[in-house]
Amino acid sequence: MVETGATRRVAMAQGLMTVEGSPDRFVQGLGRSLRLVADRLETVGGFALRDAKVEDVTRIEGRASLVADRLMRAGFADEATAMRFVLRPLAAAEEGRALLLLSFRDRDEQPEGAYQAEIYVPPAVFEALARAIASGAAHRLAISAVTNLWVRETERETAPGVPVSWFLGVEADGRVSAPARGLVETLEWHPAGEAEPAPSHDEDPDEATPDLLGRINWSLKQIALVLMFLLIVVALK
Repeated sequence: MVETGATRRVAMAQGLMTVEGSPDRFVQGLGRSLRLVADRLETVGGFALRDAKVEDVTRIEGRASLVADRLMRAGFADEATAMRFVLRPLAAAEEGRALLLLSFRDRDEQPEGAYQAEIYVPPAVFEALARAIASGAAHRLAISAVTNLWVRETERETAPGVPVSWFLGVEADGRVSAPARGLVETLEWHPAGEAEPAPSHDEDPDEATPDLLGRINWSLKQIALVLMFLLIVVALK
């Protein structure tokens, strides 16, 4: 493993990513959803002055972790045991979609850095969740999303319900991890006292390998994911 902060040579060829210092090759397009659970939810209000304009920066913060699976960084040795969680409202014009952004940020006060999960939802969803948190009806969030995270090539055909390791990619400069993006499929909240969602292991392995249609549908989701993210980035500027 290459030391933290060092430059790693990264190569992309035929959909495979190789990273200096890692014995694995990585691929995208695993036909399964990423599952997150977020708790310690609280609404944080406030305003920010940007470009001589006052902006409402109200958000929901908490802590997130993966359900069964693992989140790591290609070329690095660390793992996300818990992540900072932030949920923000999208502009009204972007209603009808929700975006997930996973990243790793180096911090001066936290030398080991920090994983972060950010979600952008339509204003109506944000307001409903904020009300649920205030009333005590939302103690925990359960989220599923399709993402452009990487997996080891050897795990590409892993059966549904069997845990896998997801990886953030590496930026072209080879020094820092690249963020991953996703489209939120489901977002549900639960009050305190309800059982934590358990990973499912009852799928039939014989039915686990995606067929051709499944792969085509996944490719279309990946294309839609990139296009939607670009539109959202433009809207947020």
